[in-house]
Amino acid sequence: MITEPMAGRAPKAARRRGRAREGSPGGRLPAVDVLRALAILGMVWMHFVPTGWLEPTPPGHDWPGVLEWLNGFLDTRARSVFFLLAGVSVALMTGGARPFAGTALRRARGRIAVRAGALLLLGLGLEQVSGTPNIITAYTGWLLFLLPWTRMRARLLFAAAGVFAVAAPVFQIARANHGRGWGFLPEVGPGAPELPQGLAVLAHPGDWLAVFQSYVFNVDTFYALPLLLAGLAIGRLDLRERAVRVRMALTGAGIVAGGWLASWLVLGPLGLGAAIDRFQAELMAPPPMPPMPALPADGALPDVPPELPELPPMPKVPWAELWAMSKPGPGIAEYSALQILWLVGVCLALLGALLLLTERGPWQRVLWPAAAMGSMAMTWYFVQDVITSRFLGEGPGGFGHAPQSLVPYALFAVAALVGSVLWRRFFRRGPLEALVHRATTAAVPRR
Repeated sequence: MITEPMAGRAPKAARRRGRAREGSPGGRLPAVDVLRALAILGMVWMHFVPTGWLEPTPPGHDWPGVLEWLNGFLDTRARSVFFLLAGVSVALMTGGARPFAGTALRRARGRIAVRAGALLLLGLGLEQVSGTPNIITAYTGWLLFLLPWTRMRARLLFAAAGVFAVAAPVFQIARANHGRGWGFLPEVGPGAPELPQGLAVLAHPGDWLAVFQSYVFNVDTFYALPLLLAGLAIGRLDLRERAVRVRMALTGAGIVAGGWLASWLVLGPLGLGAAIDRFQAELMAPPPMPPMPALPADGALPDVPPELPELPPMPKVPWAELWAMSKPGPGIAEYSALQILWLVGVCLALLGALLLLTERGPWQRVLWPAAAMGSMAMTWYFVQDVITSRFLGEGPGGFGHAPQSLVPYALFAVAALVGSVLWRRFFRRGPLEALVHRATTAAVPRR
């Protein structure tokens, strides 16, 4: 057991209010905050997208190999860790290894529901300020999705996560190949209705169903469900027992190695990689232009332009994608059941290792800046979203932001780590974390 000297950097007033130590049932686990900080830093990397070291790489030139590799490797993996940690947090809020029951469970579920509502308002407010969609609003539905599962134990939750890990990619591939005629899916592309954004959503109840559909059937939603359940299952383990921590680290490492080996066998020696290569080639190839209609004999243009024939459909997603890992592999993460399993292994290994490291005083001090930043993850996500959408300049063609070097990202990371340590010297929670906490406890008191 550890007595959380890492969290001892918090203000004395907070400690006097009786904050539980890490070894107690209600104490905070610094290792979870460290992993959350790593996930946030990875997500921020994908928002800044560094293309050069000290200067951004000009368009049309090759990026430095390391940066190009990191951009590809972190593409979905960083936010995947964040998804899983949401499940861990819900598990810890509902009893951890000893799930609440009766009144205690109802009260905890009520607090999570209020938290989901607060996140919806904050996410819509952020979208109003930044002008771009964000992942915070999706958390509203994900937290509510987890509520019925909070009574269950780890073994059943791991089994449910396994079912969703296969079912979600199967649904994604089937939708990509055959979902155009499915009436329950939201309309996308040309001709789709324009939905309100930001806080304007609240003033247009007639669009709520369409907005709800866009969130429910978002690609990230189905990809996140098995990770959320796996996180809930991990949070149901006794994370304060050293033997559990060791098993997590070893099991996770085994899953990671096994996942890579299985993907290599299926795509290489078993030959399924050829189907993915054909799919990727077709996906990257420019679509053929439809033939232009012939002009009238007199050469005059018609008053009403004739309708052009439809472009050919997108290439079919091969079912081999279920076994393909994304970069450096050839797969697409949202279609891969094996990648979801691999990511659960990564999180088990990292969290188990961090839990073991934070048993030791020197490592607690070394990791304290990351733990402080992880405890303020929502605040820093909001800050970086506003920076990347409002202060980095407009990208080519008005899309995204201007190319960036590594410098802005490095400055943000240092500012977040140092700022978190300074903030936590005086306050127990980050600004937005405190706001959500006050709303939650006001709506559902602890007693």
